[in-house]
Amino acid sequence: MIDLARTADIDLAGLIIRPSLRLVALGDQEELLEPRVMQVLVVLTRAGGAVVSRDELVAQCWDGRIVGDDAINRVVGRLRRLGEGIAAGRFRIETIARVGYRLIVVEASASPAPPSSAEDRAASAAESTKRAAIPIVPRRALIAGLGVAGATAAGGAWWWHRDRAAPRTPEVAALVAQARDSQRQADRQGLWQAIGLFRRAVLLAPDDADAWGQLALCCAVAARIATAADRAAFAERALAAERRAEAIDPGNAYAALARMRRAPLLGNWRAQEQVTVRAAREHPEDDVIADALGRMLQMVGRMRESIDHFTRALTVGGPSPIAMYQRVVSLWSVDRLEEADRAMEEAFALYPLHYAVWFTRAFLLAYTGRGAEALRMIEDSDHRPSTVDDASFALTAGLARALATRAPSDVDATAAGYVEAAHRGSGHAENAIQFLSAAGRLDQAFAIAEGYFLRRGFAVDTLRFSRRQGTYTAPDQRVSWFLFAPPCAAMRRDPRFGTLAGAMGLTRYWRETGTRPDDRAVALG
Repeated sequence: MIDLARTADIDLAGLIIRPSLRLVALGDQEELLEPRVMQVLVVLTRAGGAVVSRDELVAQCWDGRIVGDDAINRVVGRLRRLGEGIAAGRFRIETIARVGYRLIVVEASASPAPPSSAEDRAASAAESTKRAAIPIVPRRALIAGLGVAGATAAGGAWWWHRDRAAPRTPEVAALVAQARDSQRQADRQGLWQAIGLFRRAVLLAPDDADAWGQLALCCAVAARIATAADRAAFAERALAAERRAEAIDPGNAYAALARMRRAPLLGNWRAQEQVTVRAAREHPEDDVIADALGRMLQMVGRMRESIDHFTRALTVGGPSPIAMYQRVVSLWSVDRLEEADRAMEEAFALYPLHYAVWFTRAFLLAYTGRGAEALRMIEDSDHRPSTVDDASFALTAGLARALATRAPSDVDATAAGYVEAAHRGSGHAENAIQFLSAAGRLDQAFAIAEGYFLRRGFAVDTLRFSRRQGTYTAPDQRVSWFLFAPPCAAMRRDPRFGTLAGAMGLTRYWRETGTRPDDRAVALG
């Protein structure tokens, strides 16, 4: 396994590779790499032009774990863009079909050679298509590609205004990179760490508008998931950081995203989407923005379109548990189950104990006729997320059993358990609505949905699952993506869904944007 901290610097035809800092530099330009990308670059460089097999890459960069071809292809694609970008054509990666890869050094004065195989040409064409999809803004120079987003964190590739200030110092760059890594954990602890690291970064670089904007974004997300007592304090911090970013860089994209994160989510999808699309145009290589755009599309039932954004996020930013599980949900929702299974297993191989990945796999198995496999997974107490309470595992086991047996007694017991849990937590309410819809208990499903989204009748607490996990969802921040997932198919065909969608503002969104959910059978009222 490559130990970056103990790997000496490498001079590759004038391109300086600093593995311990995860930096590559050419003249006064620097770019920060994701750890796995740097490991693969080191292995290929050390090979001195020899072919390195995929198995060797897995052994040295993934510690021999089982990884899919997509994971390796993403890293190689990232290195190819590096070669074409800051490296100015000083190296290229050649694919040796059915064998592996080799890194070829090109003289600084020479033009980079074209891809030498059909696979290389296809990869190059695919990358060109992706770059053309969102125009690159020339006033910003790419420095890094890291990040996650989701219910608990936000991050992404960061950029620097070279026309406004000097490039980041290695110390500040390292702090920002560490903040991104913390955000990737997609939980409260990771988000809190990211906030601390960004605060340190802006102390050292008080004129770094994007660092201020990203600090604001983290604080805004923290306000969304914090207790009522802490929510105002985080929102105040977010506002202060937004103002600082805007003072340095009027119209700063991260500050604009933070401002929208402080606004209500429920019923505000069009405005959130518009701000996120603008940010994506300004930062086409920012994986967290791509992920956020995919998430917004999920909220309004546009699952098919969201897949491309999640794929892009994973391509430019590397593995992320939140983007990976969201992509699984979108694939499953548009009847691409085989692809969803492959994506799920890739995510589970990388993040076997991440709460979102673990539960997504359990639910996917249970809702697709593999209840016995889901139960084996749930009952394996040595390999379950440690931050989750036993009651949540018991509910999930009941769900898997009820869906497998369809016995009235099992369905009744699980339904009763979920209805009771839905009062205690908004996350439980989301799961309850899905189970009750799949089990044909539509009256109960709609009753909880009205309480969850509209605060009518059924009371739903702001706590998501348990105080042990410690995250909350305020009523105006409730998510709607699960309404468009397969378990809620029966609800979507019920006339009451159109009434619910209208009251939530979904119908207005579809009318004003000229769009519709992927499920054409949905009852629009």
